Order: sequence, then C-alpha cells, then structure tokens
Amino acid sequence: MKQKTFPLGDKEIPLKLQPVIEHARCQIMQNGVRNFTIEKLASDLKISKKTIYKYFSTKEEFVEKVLLYNFADLFTKVRNLPEHPEDPLKHILMVLNIILNHVSVISSSSVYEVKLYYPNVWKQVEEFRQDLMRNLNDAFMKAQRMGLIRKNLEMSFITEMIMNIVQTIFQPEFFINYSYSISEMIRMFIDFIMNGLMEKDKRFDIAMIDEIKE
Repeated sequence: MKQKTFPLGDKEIPLKLQPVIEHARCQIMQNGVRNFTIEKLASDLKISKKTIYKYFSTKEEFVEKVLLYNFADLFTKVRNLPEHPEDPLKHILMVLNIILNHVSVISSSSVYEVKLYYPNVWKQVEEFRQDLMRNLNDAFMKAQRMGLIRKNLEMSFITEMIMNIVQTIFQPEFFINYSYSISEMIRMFIDFIMNGLMEKDKRFDIAMIDEIKE
C-alpha cells in the first residue's frame, strides 16, 4: 500500500502537500521568517490558503513545522551516513559536504530569526549541533591516531573552529560576489581545511568528493 502521508513534527500531512512544504522551506531559508507570508506561498503555487489552514491553525504553527522539517532533513542525512571505521577522512568529508550544502542556501537573517522567534526549534538545532560536533571530533581524533592529521593540533578546537567558519562564511549573500558555483566553493573549502590539517607526508584526496552524493 502506497504511503499517503508524511510526518511533519507531530502531524501526519498528506503527501500532496509536500511540494507546498518544500516551497515554503525555500522561501523561509532564503528570505527569512518575517518576510514569509501564507498569501504569497498560496499565490506562488496557485492554491487556496484554506488548503494550508486545513492542517495548520496559524501561520506561526505552519512555519514552526516547516523549520522542524528542514532541520530534521539535515539531521537525518548525517545520522544515516554509513560508517567508515577504517576511513575517518571519508566520513569527515561526507559530513562536511552535507552540512555545507545545507547551510549554503540559508540566509544569515533566517538563522537569527529562528533563534529569536522559534526557541523550540532552535533548541533542537543546538542539540543536533552538539551531536554533530562530537561526531566530527571523534572522526578527527581517529584520523589523528592513525597518523593522518598533525599530532600537535587539538581536535576539539579545530572542530569548533570549522563549524564557526562554516556558519560565518557559507551564506547566500557571500556567494553572489563570486563566479564560483556552490559545489566549487565547497570543494575548495574542504580542500583548504583538510590539507591544512594533514601531516606533511600525507595528502587529503579531494577527488573523493566526486564519489559521494549528498
């Protein structure tokens, strides 16, 4: 029997509404929460506002569920990554690729507004961020023990620094000033970071990124 609904927070939503959720997610991530309106969403998709309000009592409830859907999608991708017990560098590459592709389409104003207006969503984001930091730190430390990464580096600090650089730089407003595609910038960033961490006689093969899909 075909699935007719999909989970959205604590609700089960008809599959036919998934394109509506996806479009709303793009609008909110690119333009911010305050600039999002149900009227524009309905107009863009040529649907009635009643179609949305049939399942959500307010705009605020709808936006919160869309935000939870957006971040749950990211969390699931990272948590479902295959394990690479003998290849921590590939695991790091896959995690960074997912994160960078995700944050590169989120405006800085959207992040600020989620933190300001949707504390319940932000709490979940912060909890995942801590899980992600542990995930990356464990992989970096394993690579260091294997002699791939320089011994004089403190991996917890490196992990925190990388995450802060990602949050600061990988914004849509940054990309418009340059002719590189997002995928090219992600490739360059990972190449610079990873090869800067490697031992002098080691080299991180950035070509591995061509073997993975987000």
